[in-house]
Amino acid sequence: MSWSVTEEPGLRGYTVEWFDRDEMFLSRRSHLYRRRGVEPMVPFGSVPSPWWEAAASGVRPLQRLLRALVYNVVALGKDTLLVTYGRGVWIFRAGRGTALEGLLRPCRVLRGGVAVDTSGRAHFGEYLTNRARTAMRVYRLEPGAKRAEVAHEFPAGAVRHVHGVYRDPFDGALWCLTGDFGAECRMLTTRDGFRTLDVVGAGDESWRCVSLLFTATHVYYATDAEFARNRVYRVDRRSGRREELGELDGPTYYTYAWGNDLFFAVTAELCPSQQGRSASLWHLDSTGKLQRLASFEKDRLPVGLFLPGTLHFPSGPGRAGEFYFHAVGLRGADGRTFRVQQST
Repeated sequence: MSWSVTEEPGLRGYTVEWFDRDEMFLSRRSHLYRRRGVEPMVPFGSVPSPWWEAAASGVRPLQRLLRALVYNVVALGKDTLLVTYGRGVWIFRAGRGTALEGLLRPCRVLRGGVAVDTSGRAHFGEYLTNRARTAMRVYRLEPGAKRAEVAHEFPAGAVRHVHGVYRDPFDGALWCLTGDFGAECRMLTTRDGFRTLDVVGAGDESWRCVSLLFTATHVYYATDAEFARNRVYRVDRRSGRREELGELDGPTYYTYAWGNDLFFAVTAELCPSQQGRSASLWHLDSTGKLQRLASFEKDRLPVGLFLPGTLHFPSGPGRAGEFYFHAVGLRGADGRTFRVQQST
């Protein structure tokens, strides 16, 4: 089997945020759309935003500068979505969005970093610059609730921020990833809703990662290292043994899995560990072969102000033999959506 990458011209300017066999949700600036089957997309709702932000986000560089982007769309039930946009979190029910109550301060939630446990509770962590190393929190949202509660608090000085919370589909455990330096790099698990946490690994950039992929036998990740060479690892579920599988050309933020086919998106962050100036899509097959499928060069806008070059994957159960990614900050590809398809 092989995988091909092609642009979807009809989705230019749109991001596939969530999809399954029957429908998908897409975003365009602060607007959400739904498409069922082969039907045309229809408006689903919009995140309320100031008039000046709505106007500015119509200019792509300003949209990136303001971070006026949808980061997560997670289906919580029939016609109910949890949406993170900019530094806010919203609940949409039947297309109407209201700001989530209970957050102690505005915060960003990194893409893919919202986990829904086996009881339908959503969990997500604060992602802020946090140079002062204040306390950082993981929030929990009960099914049907409109107010979040603090599930866990990392004390001041413990971590810089939370990269994401992920649910293991094989045993229901929640995994929490934190960064960024030294002992702040942690991979943690909980099986009791964050009352207790077990450390899988910590202490250096080999444990610094943003997302995880799960198979029946292992947990996979690629590092988000700023200074060390970036590598793909897997952790054996039974023994806890970690094994290095290969080297990538830069830090990885986002990942995607279809069965035992695993995909890692290298970010064009232009940090010391980066080899070149490109974001790239890598495929790891069931035999352990690691292969680059696509590569896009970073555009000329500065990373710190206008975002690094990234490839964004959707959430949701997905669809057999295909998935999408959306390009940000990449020359000739910024704002475009691509389909990755399996072929014989």
